[in-house]
Amino acid sequence: MTLPLSNYSHILYQIFEFTQNLKLSQKKLYWSLVFLFTFSWFIADFSWLIYDEILSINPINIAGINIIYTLPNVFLAILITVYYINNFKKWNKYQLILDNIVIDSILLILIWTFMFSQNGITFHTNFDYLNTLIYLFIDFYILSGIATMIMSFNLKRLEKYIFVVLFGALIFVFTDFHYAYLYFNDLYVANTMIDGVYSIPNVLFAIGAILAQPVRMPKDEFEEEMLPENYRKTRYLNVLLLVFLVLYIIKSYSLEILFASTCIILIHQFFTAIIQDAIRREFLLKKEVQMNEQLENEIKERTEELICANKALVEISNKDALTGLYNRRYLIDYLDSLILNKPNNSFALLYMDLDRFKSINDTYGHPIGDKMLNILSKRFIDNCQPNCTIFRVGGDEFVLLIEKQVNQSYIYKIVHKILDLMQQPIFIEPYVFRTGVSIGIALFPQDAEDRDLLMKYADIAMYEAKVNCRDSHYMFFHSSISQKIQRQHEIELLLKNVDYTNEFLLYYQPQYRSSDHSLVGVEALLRWKHPEQGMIPPLEFIPIAEEIGVIQQIGKWVIGEAFSQIKKWNEAYHLNLKIGINVSPIQMEDIHFLTWFQEKLANDQINPNWIDLEITEGTTMNATVSTEELFDKFSNLGVTISIDDFGTGYSSLSYIKKFHINTLKIAKELIDNIAEDHNTLLIVRAIVMMAKGMQLKTIAEGVEEIKQIEILSKIGCDEIQGYYFGKPLPAEELEKEHIIKNINNEIL
Repeated sequence: MTLPLSNYSHILYQIFEFTQNLKLSQKKLYWSLVFLFTFSWFIADFSWLIYDEILSINPINIAGINIIYTLPNVFLAILITVYYINNFKKWNKYQLILDNIVIDSILLILIWTFMFSQNGITFHTNFDYLNTLIYLFIDFYILSGIATMIMSFNLKRLEKYIFVVLFGALIFVFTDFHYAYLYFNDLYVANTMIDGVYSIPNVLFAIGAILAQPVRMPKDEFEEEMLPENYRKTRYLNVLLLVFLVLYIIKSYSLEILFASTCIILIHQFFTAIIQDAIRREFLLKKEVQMNEQLENEIKERTEELICANKALVEISNKDALTGLYNRRYLIDYLDSLILNKPNNSFALLYMDLDRFKSINDTYGHPIGDKMLNILSKRFIDNCQPNCTIFRVGGDEFVLLIEKQVNQSYIYKIVHKILDLMQQPIFIEPYVFRTGVSIGIALFPQDAEDRDLLMKYADIAMYEAKVNCRDSHYMFFHSSISQKIQRQHEIELLLKNVDYTNEFLLYYQPQYRSSDHSLVGVEALLRWKHPEQGMIPPLEFIPIAEEIGVIQQIGKWVIGEAFSQIKKWNEAYHLNLKIGINVSPIQMEDIHFLTWFQEKLANDQINPNWIDLEITEGTTMNATVSTEELFDKFSNLGVTISIDDFGTGYSSLSYIKKFHINTLKIAKELIDNIAEDHNTLLIVRAIVMMAKGMQLKTIAEGVEEIKQIEILSKIGCDEIQGYYFGKPLPAEELEKEHIIKNINNEIL
C-alpha cells in the first residue's frame, strides 16, 4: 500500500468538491473523469490492501485487481479523447493529424529503443500479459495525445492548474511504461518506490483542483483568437531533433534510428510549412470575409440609421414647427402626387385665412398669437374628416384638402363645420378671443389642372370672400374671378414688354414741415401710362411685377429717375430737399442691390443726405441678420430709412430698436379718423411720443383736413404729406406749384 487511506480520502474530497461546484459544462465532465481516475486507483489500492494485508494472498495473481488498475488508464484516455472532441475546432485538423503521426512514430522509436529492443523480452499469452499490453497501449495513446496537445496548445493562454494536471498525467504514463518494462523483464517487486510514484499523479490532480478556478479566461486579441491554436507550433520537434543528435553522439542511438527520426522530422517540417501557409491564407481569407461582413453590417446599420434619420428629417421638414400640422412644402408635394399619379382623381382645395388675427397678434403679442394658432390647429385636427387633410401654409393661413367626396353638398357641410368651430371662443388666460375665417374654394380638375393655378385660384377666391362675402365667409372660384386672373395675365404680358422711357413716369408728392409749413422733401411715386390701356394703378401692377421678377429692373429705373430729379432741383435752386423712394422687399433681398446702389450714388454724384428709402413694415419684420447688416450699411452711406404705413401692420417696437431707422410714416388709415376717434388719436399720439423718445422723425400720410393738421402740429408730428398740401404731380408741375412757390414765400 503506497498511500494512507486518509490521504486518499482527502485527495478524493478535494477533487469531488471542486467538481460539484462546477456548473454543467465541459469542465465539469473533465473533472468528473479525473475524479473517476483517482477513485478507481483508490479502489484498486484498497483491494490490494485487503488481499495483501488481511487475506495474505499475493494480489499480483488476482486478475480482478489488475483489471481495476487498468481503469484509471481508461478514464484518463477517455479524458484525452473527450478533450480532443470538444476542442477539435480550436486546432487545424490537418496540422493536428500530421503532428500526431509524427509524435506516434517518434514515441514508438523511443519506447522501443530504450525499453524493449535490447532486453530480449519474452511475451506470453496469459491474461496478465494481455492486460499489461492493453494498458500499455492505452498509455501510449494517452502519451501521444498529451504530446500532441502540448504541441498544439498556446501555452501563454493555459491556466496553471492545466500544467499541474498534464504533469501528473505524464508522470503516470511514464511510471506505467517503467512498470511494463519491469513486468516484462520479471523485475517488478510490489510495494517498492515505483508504487509510491504512482501516488504522485493523484496528489497533483488534487493540487490542480485546488488551483483551478471555474471562471472564464479573458479573450486575447482578435487575430490570436481566430488563428488555430496549433498555428506555427513546431519548435518542440526541432528541440527533439537536437536531442536525437545528442543521443547519437553519446552512443545511445544508432545511425539508422537517427536517420529515420531526422527524416520523420524533416518530412513533418516540410508538410507543416505547407499546412501553416494554408492556415494563414485561410485565416486571412476568413478575416477578410469577416471584416467585409462586419463592414457590410456597419454599412447596413448606418444605412438604416440614415434612412431613419432621413425619414425623421422629412417628417420634420414636412411639419409646421409651431402647430405640428403639415406645412406648405408638404402640401405642394402632396398636390403634385395627386395630380401626377392619380389624374382621374378629383379633390377640393380650401384656402383659409383668419380674420383680425394680425390685430390680435400685434395688440397682445406673438406668444398669445401662437397659442391661438395652436388651439385652432387642434380644433381642426380633432374635427377633421378621414378624407380631409389640414395644412398650415403661412402665418394665419391654412389649407384643407378634401379628397374622394367633392360634391358641393359635402363641401358645404365641411365649410359650415369650420365656420362653427371658428365661432367658438378661444380661452387664453386672462383673455377670451373670437375670430373668423375667410375661405376660398377651388376644385380639381374643374377649375384648374395645374397645381400653381389651383392654389392661386383658391387664394384669390379667399381674398374675394374676405372683401365681398363677409356674411357667408366663403367663396367658390368662378368665372367672374377668372376675369381678374385674365387681367393679371394681361398686366403680366404688358410688364414683360413695357417701354420704360415712354410708359413709366414718376409723380412727386410734397412733404411739409408741420411747424412752419415749409417744403422739406418729396416722395417719388411710380405711374404707368400705357399707350392703349391708359393709366394702370401701382396697386394693380406692382404685386404682379414682384411676382414675375421684374420689380428689380423697375426699381432701378425709379431710383435712377429719382436721383436725377432731386439733383436737378437741389442744384438748380440751392436746396437740400430729401426725396423718398419706395424700395420693394424683393429688392432688399437682392445681394447685389447695395453694391449697385452705392455705385449709382457715386456715378451720379448724389448727396446721400438727399435720399430717403421707404421700406414696408413687412420687410423689417421678416428681416434676417443679413437684412439688419444691410440697414447698417445704408445708414453708413448717409442714406436715411423710413418705415412706410406705420401703425397698420406689425407696429412692433422690437424691429425699431433693432434696425437703423430714421423716420416713421404714420399710415393714412390712422390719420383719417384722428379728429373723430379718440382711440385713434391716442394711438397716433403714442407713436409720435415713442418716436421722439427714440429720436426718430414722424411724417403723417394722407392729411386732407385742417383739423388733422392742427392736431398733428399740437402733438408734435414733424412733417405732413397729403392732399391738403398737394397731390402727386409730374416733376414740372410740382416744381412750379411747390418748389418755386415755397422759395418765393421764403423770400417774402
